[in-house]
Amino acid sequence: MAVMSQAIGAGTPRAATREARLRRTRSPRLMAIGVLLTILGGLGSAFLYSNASNSHPVVVMAQTVQRGETISRGDLTVTTIGGAPGVTTVPSSDMEGLVGQEALADLPAGSLPAAQSVGTAEVAPNTVQLGLRLEAGRLPVRTMPAGTPVTLVALRDTSSPDAENVDYRVRAQVVTAAQETSDGTAWLMDVAVPSLAGEQVAKLAATDRLVVVRQAKS
Repeated sequence: MAVMSQAIGAGTPRAATREARLRRTRSPRLMAIGVLLTILGGLGSAFLYSNASNSHPVVVMAQTVQRGETISRGDLTVTTIGGAPGVTTVPSSDMEGLVGQEALADLPAGSLPAAQSVGTAEVAPNTVQLGLRLEAGRLPVRTMPAGTPVTLVALRDTSSPDAENVDYRVRAQVVTAAQETSDGTAWLMDVAVPSLAGEQVAKLAATDRLVVVRQAKS
């Protein structure tokens, strides 16, 4: 009788419902989705682990430094980045080596400086570099970054009625952007001029007879 009861029970609606539920839970589609989710989870974990293990501290610009300006400690800070193939960076341990160096290119705040973007600028062939001290009004108010083309114009010599005055002007290029002196009475800047004009420009600068005129870039 017990055997007959089991056989009869197997054909009841309740048993059929239980078998259908078991078939649904073993659906190949659901199993495939489960396997896919497991794989994706593993790949995500591997990516996070790899990214964390490749992260390292590097130097980043805290302040914008224009080409030709000297980098100070306050211009630099540290950030952490992951692997960046093809991106040249400076490790945070080498930060002090950048301090006191000259920016060979514009270094905007937030950018990652490279070792080759700092150093000592070389004097171009057939040119000389001179330092100028200019009173206010002898140069444009707008900042002239390194590389700006300018014309140096000589003022008349009024020291003596017999002084010989010749209309003199020469093309030049800004090497270091003008910086105001500590007492606020003048501006200091470096320029590059043709070698043949170096002596004359130096004499005019020594007698405070130069005006800087900004030119359009060609």
